[in-house]
This record gives sequence, structure tokens and C-alpha cells, in this order.
Amino acid sequence: MIRNTLLALGMTALLAGCFETPEEMAARKNQFIGKTVPEVAAVIGPPTVRDRNIARWISNTSTVNRIPISHYMNGVWVTTGYRNERVELHCKFTATLSKGRVVAADYEGNDCNRFAPRLKK
Repeated sequence: MIRNTLLALGMTALLAGCFETPEEMAARKNQFIGKTVPEVAAVIGPPTVRDRNIARWISNTSTVNRIPISHYMNGVWVTTGYRNERVELHCKFTATLSKGRVVAADYEGNDCNRFAPRLKK
């Protein structure tokens, strides 16, 4: 009983550090507001496309997840092999510019962590 309670408390503490609040997410996504394009580029790299009014960073990658194939045999789960599943990862970060500074930021995609790095606490 005590072991299960300690395990549950430990898992809760571990998982609490993995998720961010809506406020933290908004701050992370708006961290470049007011900065110049060279300041942003120093953190996430040079933009893919840039003109007077916008700077856009684009990322397209893919990865393969190995999914186990398991069967329930003789009262236990047995892994008999794996199948591969291709996952397409993409992100488009658009910074709207005014007088050379970012005034709005928009993220589109399923893998934008590269363009919205975690803030230092």
C-alpha cells in the first residue's frame, strides 16, 4: 500500500514537469514579439522566406515509429514482431513584421517545438 502511494506520488511529480500550463505555452509562442529577425534567427536559424512584412520558417521532416505486434498467449502478452509507421512532421512559423520587428507570431503544424523553444526559468 505504501509502495503504491510512493510510486503514484513519484509519477505525479515526474509528469508535472512534462506539461506546461496554457500561460507558459502562450509565453513560449510569443517569445519573439518585439524582436528583430536577426535576433529570432540567432535562436531558431535563418528564415526560409523573408520580405518586408513577414519572415517565415518552414520545417518538413519524417520519422519512422516501430509499433510492436503483440499477441495474448498462455496468459501473457508476447511481442512477435514490429511494424513500421511513417510519421510526417511539419511546422510553418510566420512572423508578421512592422518596422523590422515581430508584431505577431503564428504557428501551423504538428511539430513546432523547434521554432518555439522552451523558455529558461
